Formats: sequence, structure tokens, C-alpha cells
Amino acid sequence: MAPLAADSSVPNGFFPFPPPANMPLAAPPPRVTPNFDHPASNAWHVDVTAAVCIPLIVLFSSLRLYTQYRLYPSRTIADYTFMLAAAWTIIYIGILLALLDKGLFGRHIWDLKMEDLTNAPFLMVLILEAIYGPFVWIIKVSLFCLYRQIFAPKQYLLYLVWAGIIVTGVFYWSTLVAAVALCAPRGNETYIMAFATARCGETKGLAVVSGVFNVLSDLYLLVIPIPATLALHLPRRKKIALLFLFATGVLAFNASCLGLHYRIQVNRSLDDTWKIMPLYLAIIIEMTAGIAVLCMPAMAALSRRYTPAVTAYFSRNNDDSNDNEHSTFYEMAKPRNVANSSNARKVEAQSSNNYGHTATSSSESANELRPNTSDSVTLAEKLGRASGSPKM
Repeated sequence: MAPLAADSSVPNGFFPFPPPANMPLAAPPPRVTPNFDHPASNAWHVDVTAAVCIPLIVLFSSLRLYTQYRLYPSRTIADYTFMLAAAWTIIYIGILLALLDKGLFGRHIWDLKMEDLTNAPFLMVLILEAIYGPFVWIIKVSLFCLYRQIFAPKQYLLYLVWAGIIVTGVFYWSTLVAAVALCAPRGNETYIMAFATARCGETKGLAVVSGVFNVLSDLYLLVIPIPATLALHLPRRKKIALLFLFATGVLAFNASCLGLHYRIQVNRSLDDTWKIMPLYLAIIIEMTAGIAVLCMPAMAALSRRYTPAVTAYFSRNNDDSNDNEHSTFYEMAKPRNVANSSNARKVEAQSSNNYGHTATSSSESANELRPNTSDSVTLAEKLGRASGSPKM
């Protein structure tokens, strides 16, 4: 975040300390009057987004955990990094909602007075800026591990995966160090005073660099599985399905592009407390999209496992209910002699079926001796458990 004020009426563009209590944080634009009593706020956009995304994260995570623990009980590093990523994402959103509850962010900076400032909101902003990089990194590590798990025999992909883990790790953890070094209080500074310094204003430029890196790393994650997928010995239809599955990463890529756009807007604006809300909204969408992408293979395996059974169950119930209903009403409506003749025909049909079963038993036995040419492991099962892949 930039310095809290860039009011040209204040020497050097910063606050005098201690400032007057009724002084606005910045001068309003021309023909705009500060509204201290009933200010506009866009914080509700983030509240609504969080209210939608948190249940989606819980739903997707629950389905993936069910797939892991009930269908394919083997564990890999990708499973543990996913659980960590999902938990950290919810923690990040929780801290963000606690920040909005303070009422400082989401309002125009000229609608805020000096007396509205407390240290707690700025401590939360520092925490969010510091943990953002490591939290995004663990989501990307989970994606890299998933690629390693699915394409285990591809040695070149292993090099690409480890290169991605190391490069993204160095960058994102360095953002934590930079945020603490630039915006943490020094000496007798409070958090308010620390955020009003020129050194903390440098984090605006670093945020834009972080946004560019997010876009490039998400593009890297989109591209590297394409050659490995095309090289798999699978029917074309299954290759297309697998590529479509990985293409869900476009959601995260688009969210990163949106985040870069809002970072640039914040960098060019002095109205930080207002402009930062769309950026927080994009961050929530970005993290949620990353969690959703991590759950797509498990969702495919779950669908492959249960869809035929569910379809057969409802089809059988519908057929049975329709047959029973029609036969019951038909038998009740028929005269007794017609019903007796119908029973006799049923007995004859049963005898014919028994004779037919005896006649076809030899052909069925011969069919049982034929080898099964179906795939031993379906694509969904491979995505669900990555059979035979070593643990990282």
C-alpha cells in the first residue's frame, strides 16, 4: 500500500504527526465534498464474493477429500499440499473479512478522518500482504505436484515441475520478506506511521511485479502439461478430455490477469482504501479458481465412479415402478377369466425362458473365455489416484 495521504497541501505529501483529528486523509477531487457521516462503500462486493467462494471451496475440497480417503486411499505429496492450500485460502479470506469489518477499507480516502485510523486495520493489511505470496505459492505447488503425479514417467516434465516449484518459491517468499521489511514499524513507529512512509509506498510497484509474475506462472502451468498429454497412448477422445480438464486452469489465469489490472489501477491511484477492494475481490477469485482446478481430477474420477450406478439406479426404479403400476391396475381391471389366462401365459413364458437359458449356457461359457480388451485403468482412475506414480 502507498502512503496513507498524498495531499499536496501537506508538506512532502505526508501527514504531520500528530495530525488534526478532523482532517481528511486526502483532499477530495474537484466538486466532491467529503462525506464523513454516510460515506459510500464498495466493501460489500468482497463480502458477496467471499460468501459465494467459501462454500465452493468447502464443497470442492470435501469432494476431493472423499475421493482420496474412500476411493483411492493412497497418499502423495499433492494430497497434503492441497489440504494445506485449501486451509490457507480460507484463513486468508477470513482475515480479509475481519479487515473489512473494521470499516476503514472500502470507503473513499477523503471520506475518512484522522480519528478513524487505528493500528489494527493496518496490521491486518500487513499480514495479508505478507502471507499472500506463500499462500499462492502452495496452491501452485499443489498443481505442480499433480502434474508430477499424473505424468510420472515423463522425465523432462519432472525438470519443468521442479524448476517451477523453485522459481515460484523464491519469488513468492521474497514478497513476504519485502512486505515486512518495507511496511513493518521501525523504532517508535506505529503501524499507521509505518504505512505513511515513502518506503511502504514502494510496495505498490512490487504489487504490480507480483501481478505480472502471477500471470506468467499461471501461463506456464497451462502450457507444460500439453506436450505430455499429447504424448500419452490414449484415444483422441480421451486426450481431448484430459486437455479440457487441464484447461480449467484458464479460470485461474483469467483471475490473475484481472488481479494485474487492478494492481495497476491501485498503483496509479491515491484512493487506496477504495481501489484496493476490487483487487481483494480478484485475489479471492484467483485462489478459489486455483482450488477448483486442483479438484477437477478428483471430480472426474468421482463422476466416472458413480454416474453409471446412479443412472442405472434411477432407470431401474423408474422401470420397476412403471411396470408394477401398469400391471397392478391392468390386473385389477381385467375379468377373472382373463386374469387366469394371463397367469397361464406367464407360466408358459417362464418355461420358455428356462429352456432358452439352457440352450444359451454353452455360448455364454464360451464368451466368458474370451479375453477382456477394455482398458485396465480408466482415465478418471488415473487422475484420481495416479496409479504407479512415486511419491515426491
